[in-house]
Amino acid sequence: MSEALDNSMTTKSVAASVKDARAPDAAPLPPVVISVRNVTKNYKIYDNFITGPLKERLLFWKSENYFTRFAALRDVSLEVRRGQVVGIVGPNGSGKTTLLKSIAGLLSIDKGSIDVAGKVTALLSHGVGVHPEFSGRENIYFGALMLGMDREEINRKIDDIISFSELADYIDRPFRTYSAGMRARLLFSISMAIEPEILIIDEALAAGDAYFVRKCRRRIHDICKSGATVIFVSHDPTQVEELCDHGVFMVGGQIVAQGSPSDMVRQYYAWTFEKEKGIVAPQHESELTMISGSGDAILEKVTLLDKNGDINTGFYAGEPMTIRMHYKCTAGPLPQVGVMCGILLQPQNQYVAELESSWHVDPQTRTERQSMFDLDGRGYIDLRVDPMLLINNTYSLWIKLYTNRDGFKVLCEYRNVAPFFSSRKAHSLSRGPLFWMPFSINVKKES
Repeated sequence: MSEALDNSMTTKSVAASVKDARAPDAAPLPPVVISVRNVTKNYKIYDNFITGPLKERLLFWKSENYFTRFAALRDVSLEVRRGQVVGIVGPNGSGKTTLLKSIAGLLSIDKGSIDVAGKVTALLSHGVGVHPEFSGRENIYFGALMLGMDREEINRKIDDIISFSELADYIDRPFRTYSAGMRARLLFSISMAIEPEILIIDEALAAGDAYFVRKCRRRIHDICKSGATVIFVSHDPTQVEELCDHGVFMVGGQIVAQGSPSDMVRQYYAWTFEKEKGIVAPQHESELTMISGSGDAILEKVTLLDKNGDINTGFYAGEPMTIRMHYKCTAGPLPQVGVMCGILLQPQNQYVAELESSWHVDPQTRTERQSMFDLDGRGYIDLRVDPMLLINNTYSLWIKLYTNRDGFKVLCEYRNVAPFFSSRKAHSLSRGPLFWMPFSINVKKES
């Protein structure tokens, strides 16, 4: 027993020694300044937004009959330490804005608790803290006071605010006479004049012309690097990756993951990809309707196969996609058959790409060739696209089977079949370019 006790004491001593040896190297963590614990927030959705609240109050014993509850936040917990820049990503309706308003004290919560140690400045929406009849200069005082600045601080900063807004020629005109862009400039400039302890930003700087938005982003970048505690919501994941040191991913009123901003953005992209392909899945399974052709051959089903050979409705650019067309010959054997498969961008129905068996380039040999074939009975035709180059949009197919035997003849034609979503693997959100182009890079230094 004495030996066991000695061994135990030795083990504890070694552990204590290791702990003491590591202690000087481990920097203490900054204190928690925002603590959100098990927060739930419900909104009441009335069938009639006028009579519903009235009936709820008058007939309070039956109040539940006149509204349904929508859970904007569901048991949300989050800790933010001093100096952290936290980026929150997620789809519309995921609870991001409700969480920020609750932290800022602008919304009551139904369950849980929120503790904030410090002064919060919230940039949540445009048009708060302005009066249409006031001049731009008067609105600077009005808006800045709403953001917590005192008159002395405003007097010290007003010239910089006007200079930042680039509205010196209009600053004494009524705010109601400003264009939308001018209003955004003034509101941005007031917001950018703060020196926050805790700053909450919810897409507050997403409007305005491109030049001025870039100017505001540089200011946000400076605030984030100044040591302020920042919670940042943006639909621009690149901005979250650039500015933040911690990421939060929200869906359906819940925090589903936390970690590095790049990991959270990747999860957001993956969620978006699954959501988009799920939207087109029911259409993909709809029956085919022939719009023209002799009917000597028909298509019974069209499916899309991914790189693993599984039926799918979502594909990443750079990976293979196989279009499988299940055919049936209704008039005996058919010689010299070809297939044309056009790709239509949705919802515009814009013709953006074509696969044509009478002329195509072999991906292996890079040479032009024809691929006409004979059909009989039932079977399927595979068109393998490798790599598939379409990105970040929803597409559908326009398919024709035809024969060149004894002159050109359309056998069957179908439009808007087999819809699918295609995306870059690293970015599933933007709807800009249509094609991803494979390329190589060669850098050579000349002597």
